[in-house]
Amino acid sequence: MQFQVPQFIDTEDKIVGPLTLKQFMFLGMAAGACFLLFFLLKTWLWFIVTIFIGGGASVLALVKVNGKPISSMLISAMGFYWKPQTFVWQPENPEIKKEDELNQMAKPGFSIENIVMGLALKNTWRKLQTGSKQGGVEIKQFSDKVKEKYQIFEKITGERGAAKRIDYRY
Repeated sequence: MQFQVPQFIDTEDKIVGPLTLKQFMFLGMAAGACFLLFFLLKTWLWFIVTIFIGGGASVLALVKVNGKPISSMLISAMGFYWKPQTFVWQPENPEIKKEDELNQMAKPGFSIENIVMGLALKNTWRKLQTGSKQGGVEIKQFSDKVKEKYQIFEKITGERGAAKRIDYRY
């Protein structure tokens, strides 16, 4: 048996000439509003308001960004800003406490407050980037840990950067 499969299921039907029903409604409502405002406003003011209303309706009806109409993007943006947002951070290994890991990496004279504030990490990262031998074993342990997750590379412009390293293993 042969079945006919619809080809263009994600394109809207053209109802009025080259316009879809939604596009026609946007432009028709703008035209109706401009027609009513013609009788309510002075000519010079009506002309200015008509330019804004017509431009807005044309943008809503005809412009697409990344294949999506502006109207759907505006609805999504309003929903994003009006709905409450909850950001949940989940660690990669919840059984390992981060404070214990920081205490193990830090020298005895350093406190967690200094590490969090970035004082110790800035110096350690600077020593790691410059290849300084001060700090010895601690920097080597820290660099081994960093090499597991990040790789330092040099751009064409000569600028150095760090990128997250992803190894795909099967």
